[in-house]
Amino acid sequence: MLNRTLYNFSFAAMLSLVFAFPAHAAVLRLSPAAGTFILGSTFDVSVMLNTEGVAANTVEAELHFPPEKLQIANPSLGKSIVQIWASPPTFSNQEGKIYFIGGIPTPGVNISEGVVQSFTFRVVAPGEAKISFGKNTSVLANDGLGTNILKQTSPALFRLLLPPARGPEVFSPTHPEQGKWYNDPNPTLKWTVIPSSQGFSYRLDHSPISSPDTAVRTGDAEVTFSDLESGSWYFHVREKAGGSWGGTSHYALNIDTQPPAAFGVDVSPSLRTTEPRPILRFFTTDARSGFDHIEVKMVPLSTGPGDSSFFFEASSPYQLSGLKPGRYEVVVRAYDKAGNFRDESVTLTLLSSRFQIFGPEGMDMFFVFVPWTILLPIVLGLTLFFAIVLVFLWVRHRHHLTHAFWEDVKNIGRDKYRSQGDDNRHD
Repeated sequence: MLNRTLYNFSFAAMLSLVFAFPAHAAVLRLSPAAGTFILGSTFDVSVMLNTEGVAANTVEAELHFPPEKLQIANPSLGKSIVQIWASPPTFSNQEGKIYFIGGIPTPGVNISEGVVQSFTFRVVAPGEAKISFGKNTSVLANDGLGTNILKQTSPALFRLLLPPARGPEVFSPTHPEQGKWYNDPNPTLKWTVIPSSQGFSYRLDHSPISSPDTAVRTGDAEVTFSDLESGSWYFHVREKAGGSWGGTSHYALNIDTQPPAAFGVDVSPSLRTTEPRPILRFFTTDARSGFDHIEVKMVPLSTGPGDSSFFFEASSPYQLSGLKPGRYEVVVRAYDKAGNFRDESVTLTLLSSRFQIFGPEGMDMFFVFVPWTILLPIVLGLTLFFAIVLVFLWVRHRHHLTHAFWEDVKNIGRDKYRSQGDDNRHD
């Protein structure tokens, strides 16, 4: 009976703990979550809160946006469930960042669709723009403990377009998608022609809304540019017909010819290890089009240049597996969104024993590795050298012995001759 009472008491205590601490329930999202907007226009984005049945009293939010495509035009539209601002909304159009902390007095707010704060953005360049929540984002429960009940955040993705064509329809066979980055610095532009055309004026610059002058530059409906620098370019063209100039059409060109930034490849626990599943770590960035993805290739150095290894996509950290003892060249290739890539590599030695020195590829002397293709000729060369030295010393020794022998013979003959001479004089 006592055991059952203790069991019931423990179960009740567990239930009280479960209900005392609210589970992660709140959701922060952006509204609208998607949309298409024209260059130069503005649109509003609101931070929406759903507490999912749990009372909340504090909302902290960090938002990130691409400053090269969007700029904050109005930091606050005024409508908000927040009643106390611990940190009023601040923003940086240079860093592309928004931050604020707002509170609601006890009993807090239990709401499924509440506007926390709204912002007005202006479109300054075409392409895709993602607005997302940063790591300094939380929703605190009204439980006196400051429990973070944030379960999920949802970003927003927008398409930003150039103004509709008011002149010739422009297209590019070399750079067909205006929002995409290309590593070809030699774009070709083409456009439509009406029957009464008297020529065209065009311009290429870094402004998305420029307009060409009123001087006819060409009668053709095509132009090619060479060796353009990396960056976002805009082509503008207008047509003269019937003695009058028509409207201007615009076309965006995104060019990036530079690979991602140089980076290092770290291998844990070390480049020389008995661990059969070492971990690779790597990180890089790209200044123009942006980093896209990483590919890894393992080249067994024992197979030579004709190996059948291939690149496979990976992310850091990446744990290798299925490797046999031996030496491998680990090649990490980083791509940007224009298709440029940079390779970095390290040599990994996987040992069957910590004290292994000799392997199928050569001799590993901890601080230096000497492959058999180099080591064997050195050993054979040294062996041949010492053999020649030994033969030379042996020949020299034999020559010395032979010379000493004949010297002894000569000395014996000389002594015998002298002794015979002495005998003749005595006679």
